[in-house]
Amino acid sequence: MATYKEIRGVNIQSLDSDPTAVEGEVWYNAATSNLKMFASLGSWAAGGTLNTNERAMSAGFGLQTAAMCVGGITSPGGVTAVVEKYDGSSWTEVGDINTARGTFAGGGGTSSSAVVAGGSPNLAICESWDNSSWTEVANLTTGRQAAASCGTSNTASLIAGGNPNLAIAELWNGASWTEVNNLNTARSHSAGAGTTTAMLVITGYNPNTVNVELWNGTSWTETTNVNTARRNLGGGGTSTSAVIFGGNSPSIVGNTEQWDNTSWTEVANLGTTGNDFGTGDSGDSGELAIAISGSPPSGGGTRGTEEWTVAASVETVAVD
Repeated sequence: MATYKEIRGVNIQSLDSDPTAVEGEVWYNAATSNLKMFASLGSWAAGGTLNTNERAMSAGFGLQTAAMCVGGITSPGGVTAVVEKYDGSSWTEVGDINTARGTFAGGGGTSSSAVVAGGSPNLAICESWDNSSWTEVANLTTGRQAAASCGTSNTASLIAGGNPNLAIAELWNGASWTEVNNLNTARSHSAGAGTTTAMLVITGYNPNTVNVELWNGTSWTETTNVNTARRNLGGGGTSTSAVIFGGNSPSIVGNTEQWDNTSWTEVANLGTTGNDFGTGDSGDSGELAIAISGSPPSGGGTRGTEEWTVAASVETVAVD
C-alpha cells in the first residue's frame, strides 16, 4: 500500500491551525491534538423551474449558472421546439429550435454558443445557436438519438454512439461532421463528459453496462468501470473530474457517482429519483453540475432542476 508521502509528495505536517482547503490533504492540528483531513462532500439542491412544458429527454448545455434546455419529449408522447436559458436561479424562454426533437439530441457548447444534432426520430438535422437564433447547418453523417456528446461551442462538438445501437462517433468543426474512430462497444442512452479531445462515454444500453470509454483525440480506450450499471442517466464535467446521476438500472435510481481520474465513488443521491435528464456540463470539473427536467419513476416529465455542488469540508480522522 502506498504511503501518504508517496501519494502527496510530503509527510503529514504538524500545524498550529487548519490550513487552506486542499482536497485529500491530511495534517496534525497541534492546538487541538487531532489528526484532520479535507474531504470533498457533494450535495444536491433544488434549482429553478422551467417555464414551459413538463419534459424529459431534452438536450442540455452550458454551466450550472448559465445553462440551456433544448427540446425534449412532452406528454403525451410529443416533442417540443421550446428552448430556455438558466442564469443560476431562473429560466427564461429564448428562440425555439427550427425542428422539434427529443430523446437526447446530441451536441454541446454553452448557453451562448451551442450546436444541437440528432434526436428522435433518429434525426440527422443539426442546428447552431449564436446567442440570438438557431440556424440549420450541415447534417450528421448518421442520424441518431440518445447519443453521448460533449462540446465547448457551436464550432466544437463530439457525438458518440446512440440509437439504433451505434458505435459511430462524429466530430463537428463548425462547418461539417466527420466520422472518427468508433467506440469499442456500441451503445445508446449513455452520458458524456469532457471535450472534443478528451471525452468520457459513460455506461449506456447494450444492455445496461458499467463500461466507460475515454477518447484522447484519436481513439477510444476502455477505462475504469462505474459502480452501478445504468442507462438514461445524466452526467457532466471533464475526462478527469466528472459526475453521473440517476438513470435506469433497470429500476429508476437516484445514485450519484463522482470520477477523480482514478476511480468512481458513490456519493449523495439526487433529491428526486429520476432519469432522462437534460444535463449541462460543469465546464471545469465534476464539482458543479445540473440535472434539468427528467422523468420520475411514475413516468412523464418534469419542469424541475437540481444543482450538484462539491465543497471541501474539514474532517477529524478517527485513530484506533
